[in-house]
Amino acid sequence: MERRDLGTLTLVVGVMVAIDALATPAILIWALAFPDGYTLSMAPIAGPVDAAAALFRLATIMVFCWWIVRAGRNLVAAGYDDLEFSPASRIWWFAVPIANFFKPFQAMRELWNASHGKSDYAEGSGLVATWWALWLISRIVAIMAGRVATVQDSGTTPFWVESAFDLPLAAVAIALIRGIASAQKQLSEPHLEEVFA
Repeated sequence: MERRDLGTLTLVVGVMVAIDALATPAILIWALAFPDGYTLSMAPIAGPVDAAAALFRLATIMVFCWWIVRAGRNLVAAGYDDLEFSPASRIWWFAVPIANFFKPFQAMRELWNASHGKSDYAEGSGLVATWWALWLISRIVAIMAGRVATVQDSGTTPFWVESAFDLPLAAVAIALIRGIASAQKQLSEPHLEEVFA
């Protein structure tokens, strides 16, 4: 198995994460700034727009998962044989009830630490911890916002609240994947002593 540069995939994931996070606030700002135009042009197609946004989010999740698997495979190809998490298990832990509250965090922390050449994979990382905390909070807020929106006509408030967490989550997620990709690029470059050995 060969190591692959994560540069292009990191760029694609970053753009997709940013678009996903910015879509709702952009629509909300449009509705506030141009209420008549919004009502005439967007309101009639709200259903298809919501469906397209959901499909784009699903595609973003799938590409992000592929990035995680690829980054994990790079570590295996680099000779890291003492990892607790396989490339695929970094993804499927998200689907295991109860364990999905802590195992994905541990898997990403291991990915971060190993990519940065640290020998203690369980060592804390502030960026990974921030990403995980924001991810958990944003999922809880999204569930609560969805329930509030269906129980009562609360207007756009639940969407603003959800976006308030999605935007920083996107920024931290992009910093996280860029940090791992950059570190893995350093791992794949030969050191001077190896070149002249």
